[in-house]
Amino acid sequence: MHAMLKVVLGVALLMAAPWASAQVYKCKGASGETVYSQDPCGKGAEPVKLRSNRAATETAGEAANRSAVYRTTELSDAGIAERNCLQSEQSRIYGPLDARSQAVSRQVADLNRQLVATSGSLAGATADAGIRAQISSLQQSLSAERTAADGQMSAARDRCAAARRDREKEVHDKYSQPTSAAR
Repeated sequence: MHAMLKVVLGVALLMAAPWASAQVYKCKGASGETVYSQDPCGKGAEPVKLRSNRAATETAGEAANRSAVYRTTELSDAGIAERNCLQSEQSRIYGPLDARSQAVSRQVADLNRQLVATSGSLAGATADAGIRAQISSLQQSLSAERTAADGQMSAARDRCAAARRDREKEVHDKYSQPTSAAR
C-alpha cells in the first residue's frame, strides 16, 4: 500500500508539473519500485523531461472562448457582489429595527396586562387612557422607524445597483477591446 501511495503521488507530481517550475526526478525505491520526487532521491536519480499537453500558441477561437469565460465570470461576480451588498445592508438596516420591534412587542404586552389589571374602576379608566396612549405612542414610533428604515433600504438598493452597473460597464469596456488586449 505504501508503494502504491508513492506511485500515485509521483503521477500527481507529473500531472502538476507543467504548471510548476520544479524539476521532477525518477528514482528507484528501497523495494525496487519507481518513485518520483522533486528532489534527487539518490545516485541513480534521473531528471524527467516533462511535456505539456497545451499548445505553445493559443488560437483565435481559444482566445475568444477564454475571454468569453472571463467576461461571464466577472459579470456573474458583479451580480453576486450586488446580492452580498443588499444582504449586508438589509442586516445593517433591519436588524436593529427587528430587535426594537421585539422590544416594543414586549412593552405592549406588559401594558396590555396592566390594562386588564386596572379595568373596572373610575381610577382604572384614567389609568387605561394613559396606558392606551403609551401603546399608541410606541406603535407610532415603531411605524416611523420602519418607514425610515424602508427609505434607507431603498437608497441602499440604489447604491448596490449602481455599483453593479459600474462593474458591468468596466467588464464590458475591458472585453470590448481587441482579444489580444483582453487578459
